[in-house]
Amino acid sequence: MTVGTSSGRRQSAVVVPVPQAEPLVGAIRFEHDPVAAQGVPAHITLIVPWLPPGEIVEHDLVDLGSMLGDVAPFEFVLERVSWFGRAVLWLAPEPADPFIKLTARLVDRFGTPPYDDEFDEVVPHLTVAHASDGVELAPIAERLQGQLPVRCQAEEVWVMEGDGRTWSVLRRFALRS
Repeated sequence: MTVGTSSGRRQSAVVVPVPQAEPLVGAIRFEHDPVAAQGVPAHITLIVPWLPPGEIVEHDLVDLGSMLGDVAPFEFVLERVSWFGRAVLWLAPEPADPFIKLTARLVDRFGTPPYDDEFDEVVPHLTVAHASDGVELAPIAERLQGQLPVRCQAEEVWVMEGDGRTWSVLRRFALRS
């Protein structure tokens, strides 16, 4: 598996939940994205892995909350379907810049590069499905594209922890204007 939230290992992640997307992608994710069944809602990842779960202390969470203290809620639109190769189907948030800026702030503050620095650039995305066992995702992509755009509002940032089987919310931070 990849380094992302579906890696099957113990890790933490910092995400923006996207409840507005659940009616569109919830059932698809539950069937085709392993972390959906493990407790991870529709989301856009800011950084994964973040800090080792056993090493996260209250100071880290307070520091993260402080860093997010000047971040206001922001609107974005899920307006197109895209792919990582033909293996991962995802929805693109527009504008992507607020997510990129938040990720950069996390990297600067905590020194943890997203996806273990595996990729050259940060591409904000809402993962919908992973191809596996010959599953053809193109029909899902076509169906989703016909139901876009979805207007969304980023209102919270969550720290989540996964043990390789299940994920849970460690802390929620409300974005305030």
